[in-house]
Amino acid sequence: MRTTKTGTHRERGASLVEFAIVLPIFLVLTGGMVDFGRAFFTEVMLTNAAREGARSAMYSSTSANTSTRAIAAAGGNSALGVSITNPCPASPGPLPSSVTVTVTNPKFEWVLLGPALSLIPGASNSLPTTLSGKATMQCGG
Repeated sequence: MRTTKTGTHRERGASLVEFAIVLPIFLVLTGGMVDFGRAFFTEVMLTNAAREGARSAMYSSTSANTSTRAIAAAGGNSALGVSITNPCPASPGPLPSSVTVTVTNPKFEWVLLGPALSLIPGASNSLPTTLSGKATMQCGG
């Protein structure tokens, strides 16, 4: 069988249409993997910062030292929120069982998925913009 010049031209057009259909889906999937990887990295970083803050709160009597230590462990981002529950007392006495430090990133920006989902009505609010990490440690080591 012979293929005519017009037959191969039609096949090229079909593959171009297939490529045009598959390319946006591929780009959204790739962008989603990148953005979710960034979000996961940020959450791990916030958990490590909370752990460092809780470790500092076991021995420090001021919440300012604990907050400074947690923010420094998170890369020095001053926009982070640090909350301390049941701080360990500086003087001897009855100790609370544990100290809990929560580090919150109030504004995580979805660089690739945010604009992609804004094209779908109502879907742009489905991504979380607040990420946090939490750590609990016993007072007194």
